[in-house]
Amino acid sequence: MEQYFKVRWSWWVRITTVVVTVALLGLLNYSLNKFMIDNDDYEALLISVTIFILYGIFMINAPISVRLTTQYFELKKVVGSIRIEYAAISYIGRYRPALSDMKMFGSGGLWGFVGVFRNSDIGSYNAFIGDMQQSFLIRTVEGRVYVFSVEDVDDLIASIKRVIR
Repeated sequence: MEQYFKVRWSWWVRITTVVVTVALLGLLNYSLNKFMIDNDDYEALLISVTIFILYGIFMINAPISVRLTTQYFELKKVVGSIRIEYAAISYIGRYRPALSDMKMFGSGGLWGFVGVFRNSDIGSYNAFIGDMQQSFLIRTVEGRVYVFSVEDVDDLIASIKRVIR
């Protein structure tokens, strides 16, 4: 019963990723040139390295696709994956973004909406979203909350509900 679903990026995510990537490449070029000219300017180099580490964290956690097997849900990221056993899922349904969503640590469009967010209705949740309009929520029996997105979200929700009921 393996099924695959693509994660589609919204225009906002695409534009944000391209613009920020170009800007960061310019920053890297500037800071390296400045460091080469003035060898004592470690501040610019440290700031650039810190920004690129954060950029790398968002990039490796970018959602790519979802795979449903007979036993678990799996989100494929650029590096690694997240698996949730069907037995661990207590709820799955569409997620409607609210004005109360706050980013605790994460990206608001760079390589997707990735990170830890907080909402007044559901509390803290881990997000791996390409397009907010196609997002869905998974709550586990341990109380963890995840928000993901895929192209055919209603089909995915129906497939998982058939298995967990």
